[in-house]
Amino acid sequence: MFKRTQKYKIHWEITDICNVKCPMCPRTDIANYCRPVKEIETTQFSLDDVKKLISDEFLKKIKKIDFCGNFGDPCMARDFYEICEFLIKKYDITIMASTNGSMRNPAWWKKLGELLADTEGWVEFHIDGLRDTNHLYRIGANWDKLMANVQAFIAGGARADWLYLLFKHNQHQLAQAHALAFDMGFDHFVPTLSSRFPHGGKFKYMHPSGDWGYLERATISIPQAIEKPILGQPYKSHNSATEKDPSSNLKAPAETSTRELFLAETTKSSAEASSINCKSASKNRFYLDSRGYISPCCWVTNRDVKRPGDMLKALAKAGKDIEDFNIRNKPIEEILGDELFTEVFPTLWRSDELATCRKKCGDKRVNYKLKLRLE
Repeated sequence: MFKRTQKYKIHWEITDICNVKCPMCPRTDIANYCRPVKEIETTQFSLDDVKKLISDEFLKKIKKIDFCGNFGDPCMARDFYEICEFLIKKYDITIMASTNGSMRNPAWWKKLGELLADTEGWVEFHIDGLRDTNHLYRIGANWDKLMANVQAFIAGGARADWLYLLFKHNQHQLAQAHALAFDMGFDHFVPTLSSRFPHGGKFKYMHPSGDWGYLERATISIPQAIEKPILGQPYKSHNSATEKDPSSNLKAPAETSTRELFLAETTKSSAEASSINCKSASKNRFYLDSRGYISPCCWVTNRDVKRPGDMLKALAKAGKDIEDFNIRNKPIEEILGDELFTEVFPTLWRSDELATCRKKCGDKRVNYKLKLRLE
């Protein structure tokens, strides 16, 4: 599954700590004031942990690290900047961080921007609306602080992407957010749809205030999100032509011609059985959680709070102890070479026994994720 002869990529949840209370996040107890679920252990990697638990030899084999977790925001980790500095300056590892951006202060963010400026790394800021709507999902995020942090990071010279999760309550602001992203200097603007809505398109939760609220699925599709009037006349180009990915069947209007439109990922849901083409295997990319456990990806872990765990099923099939897959107990490369990954998972894929793998990496699954390049 993972190839020793190739450079590795890591999807790393460096901490399970977060400063916001997003209702659909697996860390959130939606029936208890959006407090963290009891499984949250407030764990994080320190710089000393990285140096102690990951050998110099293995760090030289890492090409890229995506700092993004199931439960935590990487920028909440105490030593996050120091860890990035260590990995970049000593090992030339490409860094990507996914964050809500509303923690710390502008000075810290500018320093991070300067660190990433001369590298291929970047930060994804998850901002789901504008001043009057972002906090409706990113509960607890302060808009003024967020904007100051983003401006400081971009001023530092690094690449920043704006990921915009569409809901019914913010879909009307898509054009404004797109324009703001352009004005602020973001590199990409990425509208996307949540796959976490139940049947019917309404998600019920208890707000920290004690009131019950609902999130509603967007009433526009991703293809509609690039058509007039969503992205209309304000975006007409005066100096470039629209580029379109040949794999996309979406119509890109002339008004979006200041952005390069391409399809980043395509999937289509299906209840039918399908062959598995594991993205983690193809990218040589494993998932490392904040406690030190390794699993194939963030969807297949031993810490599934709200869904069945395919990792647990695979462990049972292999007769393995989960503690043998923690880097605090065993070297990473020894873990990656275990038969759980080399034999058991591929066998379970062929027999179509892992529902999450089929849903996320089956050949019957298609998912739109649209990225607009801002130029």
